[in-house]
Amino acid sequence: MLDPHMLTMLTPLDLVALLAVVVIGLPHGALDGAVAMHLGFTHKILHFIRFLGLYVAVASAVVAAWLFAPVLTLIAFLVISIFHFGSGDARSERGWRRRFEIIAHGGLVVVGISQMHHVDVDVIFAYLVGQDTALVWQALDVMTVFVGAALIVCLFQALWHRTLRWTAIELLGLTVLFAYAPPLVGFAVYFCCVHSARHVVSILRSLRQDMPAGAMLMNAAGLTVASWAAGAAALWWFADAGSVEPVLLRVVFIGLAALTVPHMILIDGFYRQAKPSLSNAYGTR
Repeated sequence: MLDPHMLTMLTPLDLVALLAVVVIGLPHGALDGAVAMHLGFTHKILHFIRFLGLYVAVASAVVAAWLFAPVLTLIAFLVISIFHFGSGDARSERGWRRRFEIIAHGGLVVVGISQMHHVDVDVIFAYLVGQDTALVWQALDVMTVFVGAALIVCLFQALWHRTLRWTAIELLGLTVLFAYAPPLVGFAVYFCCVHSARHVVSILRSLRQDMPAGAMLMNAAGLTVASWAAGAAALWWFADAGSVEPVLLRVVFIGLAALTVPHMILIDGFYRQAKPSLSNAYGTR
């Protein structure tokens, strides 16, 4: 049985990290409205309403899945996070080298933080699923094998390909960060300063000919406020469930999962396919 007392272990630095994820990191997904406009999904008001309806429906389905099958949903979220983070960080545009980079980069974030801080992360997982986390760790152990192999391949490739040396430097730098920073802090630094920043630069650079940067940011501001309002409503709804810290933890990460799935479908499923050479912050290589 989950012990609620073990979950009130968030330090002030952890709370700052969660706040940064919500205030700094979360808005990068709000540019999905601009991406949808660019792809022609919202040319008419009915199309825009349909896009928002589908986006909310997918996010709601993720929340429902988490409530009915939390362990399997968490495992699935960890897997898709590897591919989503890795797709944004990989420098190679296509082929087997890109696939290895995706697994190495994304896996270092998900598997690296989890395995380096097993005890602390297990507390987080335990609250998120509300039950035993053994199956989650078994899945992570399997992922670790593939991520470790991908990291080795990428590091060796960097010895012969000069263009991949920055990849190796970034991987090594993130390894140091994840090893020494508390798990929530390490994730927040990556999510806000690497993943989100890289995504915003990519979108602004790619869509600047179709839409002024100011218009894109105004569009994102509206969706950001809407997501914050939804999060605030969830916090208010669960306010009587106990300590605010574990409630905040669950709202942030389940909310993040709910928004990541439709975001990933749009960005990795449509946007990167439409503009593969402009779908990351590195530009054409």
